[in-house]
Amino acid sequence: MVNEQKINELLEKIDEVSHELEKYREEINLIRGEVSGMRSESYPGKDPRQFNKSVPHKTVFPGFENFIGLKLINFVGIIVLIIGLTIGVKYAIDINLISPAMRIILTYIAGAALFFTSLKLRKKYELFSIILFSGSMASAYFTTYAAFEYYGLISRSIAFGLMLVFTFFTVYNSLKYNRREIAILGLVGAYGIPFFVKGNSDNVVALFSYIFLINSGVLIISFKKYWLSLTYISFFTTWVIYLSWVIMYSGKNSNGTANLFCYGFFIFFLLNSLVFKAVKRLKIDPSDTTIIIANTIFFYFSLIILYKGAGVSSVEIITLCFGTLYLLAAIIVKKLLPSQQHLYNGLFSVALTALVVFAGIKYIGFMLTIIWVIMAAILFVTGMIFRLKLFRIASILLFAITLLKLLLIDSAKFNSGEKVIAYIFIGIVLLVISFLYQKFKKNIFGEHETENI
Repeated sequence: MVNEQKINELLEKIDEVSHELEKYREEINLIRGEVSGMRSESYPGKDPRQFNKSVPHKTVFPGFENFIGLKLINFVGIIVLIIGLTIGVKYAIDINLISPAMRIILTYIAGAALFFTSLKLRKKYELFSIILFSGSMASAYFTTYAAFEYYGLISRSIAFGLMLVFTFFTVYNSLKYNRREIAILGLVGAYGIPFFVKGNSDNVVALFSYIFLINSGVLIISFKKYWLSLTYISFFTTWVIYLSWVIMYSGKNSNGTANLFCYGFFIFFLLNSLVFKAVKRLKIDPSDTTIIIANTIFFYFSLIILYKGAGVSSVEIITLCFGTLYLLAAIIVKKLLPSQQHLYNGLFSVALTALVVFAGIKYIGFMLTIIWVIMAAILFVTGMIFRLKLFRIASILLFAITLLKLLLIDSAKFNSGEKVIAYIFIGIVLLVISFLYQKFKKNIFGEHETENI
């Protein structure tokens, strides 16, 4: 039974590869025809193959036209079509041309027409078929959301049941065709559609549940594929929508629900960045670390705005919690997953930044300067003893920030005694660190690097 399943999976992969090869053959033949035509025009009456080796030729314009005609126009066309459908629905609403139920039915029919057209063209025009299918799915999302949120024609359970079906159907087809265009247009493209009709919704549960449902499709795809562009688009789109709502509506209502979705989105994108690499047992790339750090920044500022909107002064506590938790996470990764260096670097960077910011919030003036110098010294000593380059670099950066603060800000505010102590203390610490660099340079840099100094 297991062998049969493996055979079926291999056959499916062979079909996918054959499909891709056929598509590439068509594109190659098209480019060959264009190149042949150019050579014929340049050398009339002669066989262009005679000049293959001796005559250089440019394919910039044919390649550019190929990109425009075969790819870009498809994307632009389907996006414009969906926007047109959306504006048409809005126009019908404004002039009361048809009933709400009829508006929904007509939009569903338009989406169905796109879907069946994509099926009909699937064999001969695969890319065009994919674009039409993506547009039909985006239209289906929009129509279902509008039927529930704007018109109340269907219940919440029916709306989410339908969108769940659309999500799995879109995910299935994006994996079947191995094309990220389906996921981008069918899933991510559905994010902004509700706002074409009625701005940002006051129904926070409906809005964020809708977005979370679309994101679930992205998470499923991340188990199978590593489509970084899809992750970037879904990540930034979701957080921009969420932060826009938080900034405009925070403190008015639904703060508890918004808080819950804030944690949900953070955990979701954290998993989305790590799950594929964890399943495949691969190293974390800088791009994954970038998503993790950006996700933390969005999460942090969202919490700050939410709690400030609710009248709770807890910036210090939130910042300290971030610093402590990320420091613990960095230590765990260093101990248990030593090969995941990028992940460790990202977690430690977030932890250090949060702790430095916490000190900046908690303390001011002379005390802050002394604390930052002590933190920088501890980082350097730790980095030197355990040969951790990241700690030493972080120490140097923190020293630089402290010196800039002392020169640009503190010098105008400190009294004479504080200036003397601050400058002497920082100077002594820097000289000690310089001496340690000289004394233990072989341990810090290694024999080879020391010889080149």
